[in-house]
Amino acid sequence: MTHYEKVNEPINVIASFAGNKVIPHAFTWGQHRYTIKKLNLVHLERVGRDLIYYFSVSDKANTFKLAFNPSELKWRLEELYTEG
Repeated sequence: MTHYEKVNEPINVIASFAGNKVIPHAFTWGQHRYTIKKLNLVHLERVGRDLIYYFSVSDKANTFKLAFNPSELKWRLEELYTEG
């Protein structure tokens, strides 16, 4: 069974930027660091005046929805999905 949790907390992300692409590689949430093993989906959404990048990423056990606001250079962990 999949467990869903709405998180909506700031995170620190290690990412690379190439042209107009942003690729997250790892992030820290609280005291734990997660290494991203798979980039599942990327989409953009306009929120007010800002264009937000959303990333569905996975480590070995969990799937996360990350949000990046390029105008503020801030990342958030929006959602967490775990099996079990």
